[in-house]
Amino acid sequence: MRRRSSFLLWLVVLAGCGSSGGGQSPAATAPGFTVRTDTHAGFSIALPKRWRSLDRGTALRGARLKRFAEANPRLRTELQALAGPQSPIKLIAVEPAGKQAFRANMNVIQTRVPKSLSFEELSKNEATQIKLVSAVQDMRQAALRVPAGRALRLTYRVKQRGVVQQYFVKHDSLLYVLTYTTSIAAASHYAKIFDLSAHTFELR
Repeated sequence: MRRRSSFLLWLVVLAGCGSSGGGQSPAATAPGFTVRTDTHAGFSIALPKRWRSLDRGTALRGARLKRFAEANPRLRTELQALAGPQSPIKLIAVEPAGKQAFRANMNVIQTRVPKSLSFEELSKNEATQIKLVSAVQDMRQAALRVPAGRALRLTYRVKQRGVVQQYFVKHDSLLYVLTYTTSIAAASHYAKIFDLSAHTFELR
């Protein structure tokens, strides 16, 4: 469990400054959002239209991966992981920063957990492990529902690097982790955007 949590925090730092069933009905796509579908990993999620995204299937086509990496040099290491063999990263998305160094980005990972792991155990374990592997601050925790099912939301700061909003959704033996990251200064602006996006996460 600690190894997976360490990997999650590794993704957060690079990008940021880099229970099953019982889901609600699919949420309507908010104005200004568009749905991105990963048929191979079996999920869909809506993101702001101006955001650019790359899923694992597309990343294996070298030309697009290269263009995406050139446009987002801060994500080169994360993109290499996306294209690697048996990568748990399934989707990377970023808001184009223009002249700014960084605005916001997100990723989706898919990993295996014990099928018997309860939502309560998941909620306790994830918060504890993340606190152990990184100097996080001001962690807040909430349980909610998204179309894919019951979800755990953790919001916290990673030192002075940025603010992270993560959503954990378990389906049988698969755990999906949606990680949204932005700067501390922009956190209040993006909080609702991140939440709107996460509330469209649906398994196909």
